[in-house]
Amino acid sequence: MDQLPLKRQFTIAMHERSIDRCDDIEQLRSVAKTLLRAWQLQASFSEEYAGQLMGIKRGEA
Repeated sequence: MDQLPLKRQFTIAMHERSIDRCDDIEQLRSVAKTLLRAWQLQASFSEEYAGQLMGIKRGEA
Protein backbone atom coordinates (compact mmCIF):
# COMPACT_ATOMS: atom_id res chain seq x y z
CA MET A 1 0.00 0.00 0.00
CA ASP A 2 3.00 2.30 0.44
CA GLN A 3 3.23 2.69 -3.36
CA LEU A 4 -0.14 4.43 -3.49
CA PRO A 5 -0.52 8.19 -3.13
CA LEU A 6 -1.41 9.33 0.38
CA LYS A 7 -4.93 10.34 -0.69
CA ARG A 8 -5.63 6.80 -1.90
CA GLN A 9 -4.15 5.31 1.26
CA PHE A 10 -6.59 7.41 3.33
CA THR A 11 -9.49 6.32 1.11
CA ILE A 12 -8.54 2.67 1.55
CA ALA A 13 -8.25 3.08 5.33
CA MET A 14 -11.68 4.73 5.46
CA HIS A 15 -13.30 1.89 3.53
CA GLU A 16 -11.44 -0.74 5.56
CA ARG A 17 -12.94 0.74 8.73
CA SER A 18 -16.41 0.62 7.15
CA ILE A 19 -15.92 -3.04 6.25
CA ASP A 20 -14.67 -3.82 9.76
CA ARG A 21 -17.83 -2.30 11.27
CA CYS A 22 -20.16 -4.29 8.99
CA ASP A 23 -21.76 -7.36 10.55
CA ASP A 24 -24.21 -8.15 7.74
CA ILE A 25 -22.78 -11.17 5.89
CA GLU A 26 -24.98 -10.59 2.83
CA GLN A 27 -23.78 -7.01 2.54
CA LEU A 28 -20.15 -8.17 2.86
CA ARG A 29 -20.72 -10.79 0.16
CA SER A 30 -22.20 -8.14 -2.13
CA VAL A 31 -19.25 -5.82 -1.52
CA ALA A 32 -16.78 -8.66 -2.17
CA LYS A 33 -18.48 -9.56 -5.45
CA THR A 34 -18.55 -5.92 -6.55
CA LEU A 35 -14.85 -5.56 -5.75
CA LEU A 36 -14.03 -8.77 -7.64
CA ARG A 37 -15.85 -7.48 -10.73
CA ALA A 38 -14.17 -4.07 -10.46
CA TRP A 39 -10.74 -5.71 -10.06
CA GLN A 40 -11.21 -7.88 -13.14
CA LEU A 41 -12.60 -4.98 -15.17
CA GLN A 42 -9.58 -2.86 -14.22
CA ALA A 43 -7.23 -5.73 -15.11
CA SER A 44 -8.92 -6.03 -18.51
CA PHE A 45 -8.58 -2.29 -19.14
CA SER A 46 -4.92 -2.40 -18.11
CA GLU A 47 -4.21 -5.32 -20.45
CA GLU A 48 -6.00 -3.59 -23.31
CA TYR A 49 -4.15 -0.31 -22.73
CA ALA A 50 -0.76 -2.02 -22.42
CA GLY A 51 -1.49 -3.95 -25.60
CA GLN A 52 -2.33 -0.75 -27.44
CA LEU A 53 0.89 0.87 -26.24
CA MET A 54 2.89 -2.13 -27.48
CA GLY A 55 0.92 -2.42 -30.71
CA ILE A 56 -0.53 -5.83 -29.83
CA LYS A 57 -4.08 -6.59 -30.88
CA ARG A 58 -6.32 -8.60 -28.58
CA GLY A 59 -5.86 -12.32 -29.04
CA GLU A 60 -2.30 -12.05 -30.36
CA ALA A 61 -0.52 -12.47 -27.03
